[in-house]
Order: sequence, then structure tokens, then C-alpha cells
Amino acid sequence: MIGAHDARRAAEMSDQHVLADSGDDPVSPVPAELSPPAPEDLLGRRIAAALVDLVVLAGVLVILSAATGDITTSGASFYVGLSGTWIGAFLLIALLYYLVPEAWAGQTLGKLLLDLRVVSAGGTRPSLGEAAARTVLRIIDWLPVLYLAGFITMMVTGIRRQRIGDLAARTVMARAGRPADRRGLALVPLVGVVAAAIIVPVVSLSGSASGTQTYTGHGVSFAFPDDWSAGNPRGARATGDLLWTAVVGPSGQQDAIVVQGFRLRVPVTTQNINGVVPELARLIQQQGDVLHGSAQAVTMSGLPGVQFTVTSGGHLGQSRLVFAFSGTTEYEVACTYPPAGAAAIRRGCYQVLNSFTAAG
Repeated sequence: MIGAHDARRAAEMSDQHVLADSGDDPVSPVPAELSPPAPEDLLGRRIAAALVDLVVLAGVLVILSAATGDITTSGASFYVGLSGTWIGAFLLIALLYYLVPEAWAGQTLGKLLLDLRVVSAGGTRPSLGEAAARTVLRIIDWLPVLYLAGFITMMVTGIRRQRIGDLAARTVMARAGRPADRRGLALVPLVGVVAAAIIVPVVSLSGSASGTQTYTGHGVSFAFPDDWSAGNPRGARATGDLLWTAVVGPSGQQDAIVVQGFRLRVPVTTQNINGVVPELARLIQQQGDVLHGSAQAVTMSGLPGVQFTVTSGGHLGQSRLVFAFSGTTEYEVACTYPPAGAAAIRRGCYQVLNSFTAAG
């Protein structure tokens, strides 16, 4: 009997020992507030922040374009662009926009507004080298358009949501934890850039419309600066027979803007204008000019048209070539921007393109 009693007591003590070792305590569970929080997916905030940053850079592009006279509108079309050294200047501004604030505070305007910040692998602010790496690789993340490569990379890196630049720099996006009133300060420069992007082009285009004289002839009319004069035309280029030529430009460069009319053998309309573009590109290249980018669809005097940007081999400068079509009539406006005085030619080109009127 004593042996059986001792055996039962030993079994009970063994069970208690097992429970103690396993840590199972149904009476004292681990408090929920002591459990680590689940990681947060910041993809939506990151996309929103990127869109805010793109709005800022788009505003800077419009401001620079208006300041250099390289902004046009005709009918329902609106063209903003830069040429020459201004393209490089804008790219430099765009890179510095990301590099400087991210190396200084880990935040751009978009990230500040959306309460995000860039952190290194150790959870600290990224170093200058890390910020530079993720900034330069934005060029790759952007490809082929609108951060598509970066978006795909963020989708396959799980909840970390790292783009190519993040993977190379070993950085991630985290919550900044700033109060809402401090984040709201980002609206001040954002609104300022957007307002300037609206006001500067309006002022620039309004100023370019004053002090003009009007060319009238051959069934067309257009305005150009009143201190310009007519000159001798350059060689013609088009898909048909030359009908007439009008040339205007400042003193010393009287062939800055050439306006010509041509007779075509086949009518060109909105439906078949795309078939004319390869032929126009071929003729431009035959003149020794180099095409930049692809043709852009435009309208001039309400007519369907197409625009090219080229480097003119014989004139040591860039040119904008606009072709508009009215049945079997082709109108060409060629604006050549020399290295010196390009801004004045751009403003004159705007006046010609946006005041151009063709009878019929």
C-alpha cells in the first residue's frame, strides 16, 4: 500500500513539473498589448506621396517652359516642353528635389504630407550615399513610363514595398509619426508651385501677345513681334509642291520662323494623318536634321497637325516643325532656336502658332 501511494504522488508531481516546463498557464495568458504590432502595408501612402512629388515637378516644368518661351496652345492642344540646356537644368532640379530633402530629413514634400520617411537598414535617416543611390536609380524605376518598373518591384517585395532604388540602397519606407499640423506645412510650397505654374504661363502668354504686327496673305494670317521683319527663306521641305513662303525674324536672323504653304496630291484628314508622319520624318532627315523623340499630334487654326522637334544641322540650333493640313493644302511653320536668343524666338514662335488662321 505504501508503494502504491508513493507511486501516485510521484506521478502527480511529474505532471506538475511538465506543466511548469511547458509554460502552459491557462490562468495567466500573455496580455495582448505586449504582442508585437503587425507590420503596416504603406503601398497606398507611398503611391499618393509619389503623385504629390510628380505634381511639384510638373509645376516646375511648366514654370521653366513658360519662362523660356517654350509653351504653346492651339485650339484644344497644350504643349509644354524644354530644349537645349534647359532639359539638363530640369533633370538636375528633379534629382536635387529628391536627393537633398531625403538626405537631410528622409522626406520629400509628398512624403511629409503623407507622414512617410525613408530609413536605412538600421532604422536611421539614410546617409548621403544611400540617398544618392535611390535618387539616381529613379531613372530605372521610372522605365518604361510612370514608375512602372519600380511599381512591379514593390509588388514582388511583399510588405516591405521596396523599389529598385530601395533594394540598391538598402532602405525602406516607414511611418514618420509627425503631428498633422506639421505635415500640413507641406501644403504651403505645394500650393505655391501649383499657383506659380498657373500664373507664370498666363503672364508670359499675355505679354507675348502685346506689341505685335500681323502678316496677311495667301489666305492665311498670323501675328509676330512688332520689332521683327521679313527676310529670305531657307530651303523648302514638305510632301507636296510649294505654293508660297512667308519668313519673319528679329534683326540679324530674319529666317528664324518660316511659314509655308504646299499643295498635296492626296487630301490629309484626321483619319489618315498618321500615314503621313513617316513621310514627313523621312523628308526632315533628308535635309540633314536629327529628330528628337516621336511626333506629337497638335492642332493649328483648328486643323489636324503634327509637330517634330529636331536639331538643324545647317543652323546649329534646335527647331520646332509644325505641319497642319486642310484637305490638299499643307501649312508648315518652322521655328529655329539658335544658341543665343532662343527665348525670343520661342516667344515669337508661340505668337505665330497660336494666332495662325487659315481661310477655308
